[in-house]
Amino acid sequence: MLVVQTAVSFLSRIPPTLAPTLAPRVGWPAESVGYLSSLITGGSIVVLLLAAPLQRRAGSMRTLQIGVALGVAGTLLSALPSALALVAGSLLIGLAIGPPSTAGMDVLQRYAPLRHRNLLFSVKQAGVPLGGVAAGLLLPGAVQGLGLEGAFVAAAALGAAALWLVQPWRERVDALRDRSLRLHWRQFGSIDAVRRPLAVLAAMPAMRRMGVAGACLATGQSAWFAFLVTYLVSRLGWSLVAAGALFALMQVLSALGRPLAGFLSDRLGDGLRVLRWMAAGSAGTTLVFAFCTPAWPAWVVVALAVLAGLTVASWNGIQFAEVARLAPRESLGEAMAGATLLLLAAYVAAPVLFGLVLAAGGGYRLAFVLIAGLTGAALWPLRSRTTN
Repeated sequence: MLVVQTAVSFLSRIPPTLAPTLAPRVGWPAESVGYLSSLITGGSIVVLLLAAPLQRRAGSMRTLQIGVALGVAGTLLSALPSALALVAGSLLIGLAIGPPSTAGMDVLQRYAPLRHRNLLFSVKQAGVPLGGVAAGLLLPGAVQGLGLEGAFVAAAALGAAALWLVQPWRERVDALRDRSLRLHWRQFGSIDAVRRPLAVLAAMPAMRRMGVAGACLATGQSAWFAFLVTYLVSRLGWSLVAAGALFALMQVLSALGRPLAGFLSDRLGDGLRVLRWMAAGSAGTTLVFAFCTPAWPAWVVVALAVLAGLTVASWNGIQFAEVARLAPRESLGEAMAGATLLLLAAYVAAPVLFGLVLAAGGGYRLAFVLIAGLTGAALWPLRSRTTN
């Protein structure tokens, strides 16, 4: 699961990491990266809504592999010097992000020991920042050495390698797949395929509250991931390589912070308490970051990125584990999909909102202050223990 999560995260980080170089090639301003990030997340929502029949028939592992293959295709398509190809490629990359949220969680729910579940969910989610680390460290240098198109091809090759590496576990993990189910295109576009995840979510108020908290936290994470590199380059005067390195450092701290947060929540026996701490830390760090200027010492900006890695970017594993705790086993896939929809809706909305503030002349400061407020709003649904 960690390999697949890292691979799809790496592919999804290509637009925000290379935005200062990628956007001008198709005649867009660098700030338009927020819209590409929203397109990628939009593709993942499509998978969450429509891929349940494929997961039941092909199995969770095969569904993950199909997702990675779509991400590889989207990366290659994005290499073309065309705005339309970039949009279509971003949507395909988004289709690769969805399966780890449902199929990947199904595998962990079946195989993870109960007393280590928060830790293992957080380890799996550590693949998200690990993909960001790889993107921040490798992609700017790849552009300098291979050119923009060569960097895309190299990234696609890494994604294909991840698809091949998990193949030995496919038969064992997918042994319980429904071989008798016959797939038809109407199943993927049926109203029931869209309605069922939302209906399962609507039946459980506790999961809805956890989903709202995740959506609030996701606004901050989405804005940092989408705009950090562009903000550092276009407003603070950093080079692309230096900005990519700081993005990678933030992701390293996130990769360490997610398992650490999971371990802490297991030791305390209270994941909600840890989520509250992270919500407060995320909102505070984002608020301070809003007031950065080129006159600030570099070490202050680095310190804020470190704090963001430990708070803004490290809550996901605990939130997913809490959702899994609340979900009934017989409809885990649909419940996870329904709860994740709220989170992904925030991932779509936050970069668009951020970009609209910039387009309206509000500037980065106002945009980050707004995001800080939305992130802090997670404290309200997390105020009491959530049970079904």
